[in-house]
Amino acid sequence: MNKHLPHRATALIYGVASLFVIAVLAAAAAMIWQTRQKAITDSESQAARFVGGSEAALNRGLLSVDMLLAGLGQLAQMSDAASVAADLARPEAVQLMDGVVRQNLLVRYMAFLSPDGRVITSSDRRGAKLAVQLPDGFLQQVLAQPVSTLAVSTPSISLSSSQKVLYFARVLRLVDGSKAVALAEVQLSLLITILTQGADIRGMEVTLERDGGEMLASKPPRDDLSGRTIAPALREQASDGHPMRMAARLSGEPAIVVARPTLHRNLLIVASIPLRFALQGWRRDSAFILSAALVFTLMILAVSGFTHLQLRRQWRSRAELLRSKATLDQALESMMDGFVLLDPHDRVLTWNRRFADLFPWARVLIEPLLPFDRIALRMIAQHSAERPAPGEPGGAGLQLQGPIEGEQEVVFPDGQVILSIRSRTPDGGSVCVYRDVTEKKRQTADIVEGKAQLQATLDALPDVLLEVGLDGLCRRFHLPRNEVPGIDVQDPVGKKVPELLPGDAAVEVMAALHDAYVSGFSKGRQFERRAAGGTTWFEISVSRKSIGQGPDTRFIVILRNITDNKLAAREIEHLAFYDGLTGLPNRRLLLHRLQAAIDSNHRRSRRGALLFLDLDHFKTLNDASGHAIGDLLLKQVAARLQAGLREGDTVARLGGDEFVVLLENLGDEPDSATMQAATMADALLAELDRPYQLTAARQFHGTCSIGVVVFRGQQHSLEDLLKQADIATYYAKTAGGNTVRFFEAAMQATITARATLESELRTALAADQFVLHYQSQVTSEGRIVGAEVLIRWQHPVRGLVPPAGFIDLAEDTGLVVPIGLWVLETACAQLERWSHQPARRDLQLAVNVSARQFREDDFVLQVSEVLERTGADPTRLKLELTESLLQDKVAETIGKMKALAEIGIHFSMDDFGTGYSSLSYMTQLPLDQIKVDKFFVHSIGIHPKVELIIQTIIGMARNLELEIVAEGIETPEQLAFLKKHGCLLYQGYLFGKPVPLQAFESHLDLETVD
Repeated sequence: MNKHLPHRATALIYGVASLFVIAVLAAAAAMIWQTRQKAITDSESQAARFVGGSEAALNRGLLSVDMLLAGLGQLAQMSDAASVAADLARPEAVQLMDGVVRQNLLVRYMAFLSPDGRVITSSDRRGAKLAVQLPDGFLQQVLAQPVSTLAVSTPSISLSSSQKVLYFARVLRLVDGSKAVALAEVQLSLLITILTQGADIRGMEVTLERDGGEMLASKPPRDDLSGRTIAPALREQASDGHPMRMAARLSGEPAIVVARPTLHRNLLIVASIPLRFALQGWRRDSAFILSAALVFTLMILAVSGFTHLQLRRQWRSRAELLRSKATLDQALESMMDGFVLLDPHDRVLTWNRRFADLFPWARVLIEPLLPFDRIALRMIAQHSAERPAPGEPGGAGLQLQGPIEGEQEVVFPDGQVILSIRSRTPDGGSVCVYRDVTEKKRQTADIVEGKAQLQATLDALPDVLLEVGLDGLCRRFHLPRNEVPGIDVQDPVGKKVPELLPGDAAVEVMAALHDAYVSGFSKGRQFERRAAGGTTWFEISVSRKSIGQGPDTRFIVILRNITDNKLAAREIEHLAFYDGLTGLPNRRLLLHRLQAAIDSNHRRSRRGALLFLDLDHFKTLNDASGHAIGDLLLKQVAARLQAGLREGDTVARLGGDEFVVLLENLGDEPDSATMQAATMADALLAELDRPYQLTAARQFHGTCSIGVVVFRGQQHSLEDLLKQADIATYYAKTAGGNTVRFFEAAMQATITARATLESELRTALAADQFVLHYQSQVTSEGRIVGAEVLIRWQHPVRGLVPPAGFIDLAEDTGLVVPIGLWVLETACAQLERWSHQPARRDLQLAVNVSARQFREDDFVLQVSEVLERTGADPTRLKLELTESLLQDKVAETIGKMKALAEIGIHFSMDDFGTGYSSLSYMTQLPLDQIKVDKFFVHSIGIHPKVELIIQTIIGMARNLELEIVAEGIETPEQLAFLKKHGCLLYQGYLFGKPVPLQAFESHLDLETVD
């Protein structure tokens, strides 16, 4: 049951109270509204009465002023413009005006003005000398009146009194028809006093306004509004004296406004009572009414609250009783055990849900005051078919006829185990608790099994486990069965670590204990045990147990045999720092020792040397005989190098056929160090020059090239030293091999320049910096039949570079292949363009092809694709080959030439007679032309034997039906000799140097004109 009062009862109490409160508030609101309407009505009446009285008083004053001005006009009715001043200045006229002014309290003085505003006379003591300053346009307004009526000016400042005044005026018509003006000055404050005389209305605002809203006077005074139009403007027709709701004329607040016109045309009296003043008394009355309503409301709420409090106390007392019972029921229901409460007669008083869960069949049976014996009998009947045989587990429990005081386990056939606990209550009843201990039994069995498994795991571990204290005393232990133990004692319990292990090992273990005491664990310490069978290594791991502090701290010490790991680590280290084939140090170990040598030389001011060895022609042996023979050679070279070194020197294999020898302690004199390095290099060169017995039937004679660099201190990095030694080796191999070269700075510069040139070549190829020049090929009649294309490099810095400046490097680096392909494609594109020009379609272009480019496997395909891309006629293309192509792979060369010849391409043998070719191949090659090298041409007229060779070449070409071209012709004598002996095609400076395409085509144009 909820301890809080039901919402329905609470709602009823406060609903009734709310009705009373609403009634009180409604009555108060009605009274407040009525009093407000009455206050407004009273204020309207007051304003209307005030305006009526003010109107009467003001009318009287205005009438008296108007009559005064009209009466004074009689004084001048018989005068004309010339005599009016004299007539009005007569003593009797002046005395009359003075008497009239004294009788009228409103008028301060009277005066007569000429049409131009000049004072003719006045009631003031200054007479005609009175200074009068009328508002702008007022005099003209009065003179313009068709009928003489009273005119009122706007407020202005009087020159005589410096006070705000109003001027009242009437126009006078003289005998001669001219006009004069009778003027009266009325003090504004006196006029306001007349307006508000006898009025005592709080907050009222009184204004005298013209028809249209222009304010003439006000109370309270508002000089800032004087003469200005007040919005909204009031009109005489709408000002009937009835109250209006609008903004007060002065303050602009919401107000009650009453306006009435005066007898004078266009003048209104306006009274404004702001609502905040009109409702001031109403607010006091409203506050009283609200206070009374609040008192009644509080009384109603207090009564309802007291009633609610009393009802809630009664309800809470009842709820507490029910909650106590519910708490007990909840406690019973939340029990993990089944619960049954019996009376002294063993009848059921109460039970919980858990009891029904444990014995589901009891749900339909159990009820209050049921004898518990019937439940016990039902339990036996429920399991009678599966009752265990006498003596089996659970049999006794199932034969239980009723609860027995104390504890008893009941095992059911499905394996469930119930623990029954019965205890007596003070009144003789019983409390029966039934606990399912099946899981507990299972967990106990798991613990036993886990302990056995842990023991089996420990038995399988190869490690020694000790539980020791901070003092090193062993409390428990476990020793491996089949491994080499770390300790020799079979039962270490009760002994200290120094008694179990040798001295050094015990020290390490105790140190690990103290480390673990500080940080909780220790790992990484090791010790070794030497025995007849060898050295055994152990690693120490220590962990501090979470129980025990100070002297009672306990540690688990694990001693693991890491001998195999140690051996494996050494093997890994050997593989990391030594060459697998020769057993020599590798590059990593060499660099380490080289750094150590440099540091030592720096400290001791001594010098060392690096010898870089590269076997000559090793690749040829490897390719011809196989890698196995190559490996045998490398092993024998390594053995000879090791045998030839001094103590303390190092020989390492960098890879392939490269070895490095590190010589240390060569003294502090550079000449001496160089001499020692040279002696060692010569000795190694001689040693490696001896024949090698690679197999029983095979002997090999090899040489090597050695580059030497002498160093000291920390002048260079490790890689720089190796690079310098490698550069020296390169120069040794360039010199023919089997020699020694020492590194010089010039070598570095040359190599750097070569590397720079190679980089620039690659950039030139990508940036299209190459151009073609054309050198004419001319017949004996002087007709140009073609040209040889010659490549030039348009270098961005060095200008035009001839082929001699880069072709050799291109050959070495392989760049000659893409460069040659570019030349071929450019030439073919030019042939295609010439094919559309009748005068040039028969021209041939000769393109030089390097041996390396020709050796490319897909050279034939490349040429075919170029012809296909450009559309050039293959019969107009001539490829110039050198005799070096006939040194090897002759069959392959012939096959490629024939394949290209089949598509119409012509071939020319360039530099014929300067190479090492065999004349036997001349009949097999699909040649069309032979070029006589310029070496022979330049010897014409100088060496008769060379002239005979030229004649022989020409005769052989004619017999083989080959076209003959002589290149390098520079003199008419050379041309005459060649013509005489049958050479009919020429090329050389005599006919023109290689020129760009535009110049060549210009030459062609000139020939056409000729």
